Amino acid sequence: MADERIVSETVVGSSNPIARYGRSLVDSIKGIGTGFIMVLIGFVILYWSVGMKENSGAVAKLPLTPAESVSASQAGLVKITGKPTLAASLVAPKSSENVVYYKYTTEEFRKVEQTKTSYKTVQQNGQDVQQTVESKEYVDTWVPVSSDEKWASFKLGSVAIEPQPANANFNLKTIYSQETPLPAATNAALVTPITYAGKTANALPATKTRDVVVGIPADQNLIIVGEINNGIIRSGDPFIISNKTDAEIVGDLKSAENTKFWLMKGAAWFFLAFGLMGIFGPVFALLNILPGVGSAVSGIMFVIFAIVAALLVAIGSLVIKFWFIFLGLIIAAIIAAIVMRKKA
Repeated sequence: MADERIVSETVVGSSNPIARYGRSLVDSIKGIGTGFIMVLIGFVILYWSVGMKENSGAVAKLPLTPAESVSASQAGLVKITGKPTLAASLVAPKSSENVVYYKYTTEEFRKVEQTKTSYKTVQQNGQDVQQTVESKEYVDTWVPVSSDEKWASFKLGSVAIEPQPANANFNLKTIYSQETPLPAATNAALVTPITYAGKTANALPATKTRDVVVGIPADQNLIIVGEINNGIIRSGDPFIISNKTDAEIVGDLKSAENTKFWLMKGAAWFFLAFGLMGIFGPVFALLNILPGVGSAVSGIMFVIFAIVAALLVAIGSLVIKFWFIFLGLIIAAIIAAIVMRKKA
């Protein structure tokens, strides 16, 4: 069960209905500026979404070339495939398997304290008081202890690969996975601080550990997309290393681009819709002088603003993408209006 405690209290003002109405109206007026900023942010995100670079098309157009057919003197963006030749063997930890790449992680299973913060308004002595409430509970989870990853030095054909900066797109093989129970702690209730999810958190003693090694076997076929220069691929736009098929790589890129595209459209819609709500907030607050009316109108207007925001996203995307056409139409309309006026 979660342990709750009030960490702070702030007096908002009188709990008198008229005073509450006044505060609501003042807050809504303050929200106008925020509303305009949100609308601006919405249009900025919309602009970015239209200009988003798509690597899937570029990668799909590149011919898939066997590494043996690529000359070390060749230059430019290439997509090559073949089995890697290692300069020196790289053996994955906890195994005897040669790999091109491995990642070795160790985790501990612990009960970790997690804190959630919530806010509520209560009445105290005729005043509205906002309380900040912290809720703490211990949750079973795997906690990372250490992580190590390493690449082998390798070539594809006569082309040397420097893989560290690449966008790795792998089907990783689980080479080793083992859970080990730990002896019961002398004091099972002893709480110690640990680093979890980038923060310091209290935790009970670990009850077991887990070692996992994943990697790419050295005998697997690889595909490299990158810029070849002086017989080395160390960068590119894009720079991809994968043990998947060509079709899978292109499909993954397309899927990621589609997800990013719709997330940006959704973010633009969100900022536009709620920005418009903020701009017209004082109207809804004024209507709240009649109990329930402001809330009802606010709900109806949100639906309307949501539709307006969706139309702005759709039309705005077309205008940004085909701005030259719209500019040409505007210029043509101005010229036509001037000509007609002279004739008249």
